[in-house]
Amino acid sequence: MLRATLISATFRPARADELQRAQELIVSSINNLTERHGFGAMASLRPAAFQLFSFNDDACGFWIAEDGGEIVGTAFSWVCGDLWFLAELFIAPRMQGSGIGRELLRQSLRHADKAGARTRALITFTFNTVSQGLYLRHGMFPRLPIYMFSADRKALPNTGSEARLKLRKAEPSGSHVATLAALDTSALGVAREKHHNYLLNDPEMKGFLLHEGDDCIGVRDHAK
Repeated sequence: MLRATLISATFRPARADELQRAQELIVSSINNLTERHGFGAMASLRPAAFQLFSFNDDACGFWIAEDGGEIVGTAFSWVCGDLWFLAELFIAPRMQGSGIGRELLRQSLRHADKAGARTRALITFTFNTVSQGLYLRHGMFPRLPIYMFSADRKALPNTGSEARLKLRKAEPSGSHVATLAALDTSALGVAREKHHNYLLNDPEMKGFLLHEGDDCIGVRDHAK
């Protein structure tokens, strides 16, 4: 059990040149959590490209907690339409329980208020009960379990379903972005054109539209 006393941390908007350092804190925090729960290290450091894209789009969603010149907490949220999504909120392991997370969430929720977002969402580990308690106290309740699993493709039964589906590479064109936005709207209730434009122009990503006859019924994407 980690314990810490309330400290006099400074909370301020993040700068663009701090986003990569914030990712280092996030990776160490995630791995500390998953290792304590017996899952081993799950996170690896990646360039903060999407964070920088989101920062340039709307810097109001980025916050830093600092103590003695050291980043000890970070939060990142984005808004699309009336959806506010808390993408990252992490605290240095040695500082957890000190109230830093509560204050960062409070600042992040101001971002949602300012944007007029009616729907507020996030994803967190099921076993991270401390974070769940924090979000519950701020009116955000569990809605949908998301399971992570993997398997060798050769071990999966061949039902012939893929034979009925045609894969078409997603391109950064207006028609493909409109198709993706329509799929988002039907499934999520909100379109994410700016995110699709970003990802379709990212050389590290590949995307495919799934067609059944003339109808696009889904999308598949993955990093190289």
